[in-house]
Amino acid sequence: MVNRAGIILLVLLFIPIIIGADSVTSSITCNGASFVSSSVVQPGATWSERLSTSDAGMIIRDLFAGETVRTNSVVRSQGPMGIFEYSTARTNKTGEKRGCLFGSPENETLNRYETAVLGLMSQGSYSSMLSQGNASRFLVHANGTGILLTRAESDDGSQVMNHASDALGDLNITEEMEFGDYDGI
Repeated sequence: MVNRAGIILLVLLFIPIIIGADSVTSSITCNGASFVSSSVVQPGATWSERLSTSDAGMIIRDLFAGETVRTNSVVRSQGPMGIFEYSTARTNKTGEKRGCLFGSPENETLNRYETAVLGLMSQGSYSSMLSQGNASRFLVHANGTGILLTRAESDDGSQVMNHASDALGDLNITEEMEFGDYDGI
């Protein structure tokens, strides 16, 4: 006789894998060392993250990769923690044939952006949210003691924007970066 509870459990375990094959959710609470690493590479876009804690710490991460990449990360630690996040996106357009014999249609980059966060904190909390698609939004918040460096650059062909911020010591930082035509802006 087949165990009905065992079959139901197996079905329930495999349904989320079939439905949410492009998502990862993890939660780690540890009184030792923990490390989480993730990356997504798609045509025209990449995202990478490395998070680590030691002592009493917690890492919660939610990652969805479909037409857009969406991530949410939260890190809290009573001891040292390391933070690295990087994302980039490019949109291309095939050029039209030119009248010149030597002019050939080639892909031309319409716009691109890059963001990076690098940090080493002796204690505190860090959270980030990324929504990456035709338009992208990146939100970072950190509160604690340590060093945190953020970088952003965008180029839409007619305008280049660069941003850098560095904080050292007791810090409380919130930064939001938006690129592209987000919410009709």
